[in-house]
Amino acid sequence: MTGVGIVGTGISGLQLALRLQQSGVPVTVYAEEEVDRLKGARPRNFPARFGRTQQRERELGVFAWDFADAQVRHWAVTVRTGDPAPLEFLADLTPPSSVVDFRIYLPHLLNAFLDRGGELVVGDRPVEEIAGRHDLVVVANGNRSMRRLFPVDRSRSPYTGPQRILCAGIYLGIDEEVPHSLDIHFLPGAGEILRLPFYSPAGRADVLAFEAVPGGPLEGICHADPDADPAAFRRQVLDLVAVHAPGLRERIDTAGFSLTAPGELAQGALTPVVRQGWARLDDDTCALAVGDAWITNDPLTAQGANLGSHTAFALAELIAGGTGPFDEEFCRDACARLWEHARHVVEWSNAFLGELPPHVGEVFRRAAADKRVADAFVSNFNDPVTMWRTVSGPDGVAAFLAGFDGA
Repeated sequence: MTGVGIVGTGISGLQLALRLQQSGVPVTVYAEEEVDRLKGARPRNFPARFGRTQQRERELGVFAWDFADAQVRHWAVTVRTGDPAPLEFLADLTPPSSVVDFRIYLPHLLNAFLDRGGELVVGDRPVEEIAGRHDLVVVANGNRSMRRLFPVDRSRSPYTGPQRILCAGIYLGIDEEVPHSLDIHFLPGAGEILRLPFYSPAGRADVLAFEAVPGGPLEGICHADPDADPAAFRRQVLDLVAVHAPGLRERIDTAGFSLTAPGELAQGALTPVVRQGWARLDDDTCALAVGDAWITNDPLTAQGANLGSHTAFALAELIAGGTGPFDEEFCRDACARLWEHARHVVEWSNAFLGELPPHVGEVFRRAAADKRVADAFVSNFNDPVTMWRTVSGPDGVAAFLAGFDGA
């Protein structure tokens, strides 16, 4: 047995493979499909990669798309509070996030791994077979066949069902009020409406997403069939935006508004969960879980890809620096150390799915009145540990806001 076998070609698996490759650790990536199939698939997510993730990509030598059409530099936030006028603020995101379709991004990383001599095995193989070839197996594939290995950790998973239902597509015909900006509308009891610039296979376009509270007024569009009656689906999208985000509706060109191509839409729901981070296999070898195989967060806080990248680098350091066998003790210790960071992302993401508490409302109120507060709050999406320290309770908010008093 030699090296590490990585199951999955998402951001966690590929960044882990590239980092281990840099460290001289033999690694084999196991993929269900060829790289060309990755490029031609339907969209499954719409990731925003913040500054720290981009820095890790630079260390890997795979950072690309350093141009304005693939960046979000500002956030325009609207919070409906029940008052006649919503809270609104425009914040600068420093550094900008990178918004590149994973059908572009993941093949780029996989090709870099292969160009540097990496080994790729294509096809569906039992994890037990893979474990027989390697000192350690890392599962970075969250599909159902792999999830069976890692049962849900109920102590870290407060939800037993989806908290949002998603309908998100890549569209043409939406103008920006501020160039390279994201719009997010928080709608208590209904969910969120999000628009962000996105670098897609069709070039620069916009993602328009509905994150619907189950049973709320946004849920219907998440079940509508865009192929059965495209015109009716389009009208329903526009009507919902007109009612719940009228300023955004004014920037949509009715005649030019359409998906960039048929099928450029993702609909569905997921339950935020944390799974057991490691499993003992039949032959007493062990498998570690990362990415969606370990943690599934709702996309509301845009942390999925960034947590996957952080975990990949942290685990690569543990593997490359390890001196003992990759046994149960190693896996247990690795999971505990990875959770030290991941818990902040999980707890923050879960908290934002519920009713926003008064102390978070106070941050929004101050942000609407003071751009310094707005900029600092939005830029903390790049630092989930600091963000959760800030918004987890009234004391954190008070300490955060005190930094702007009297300045």
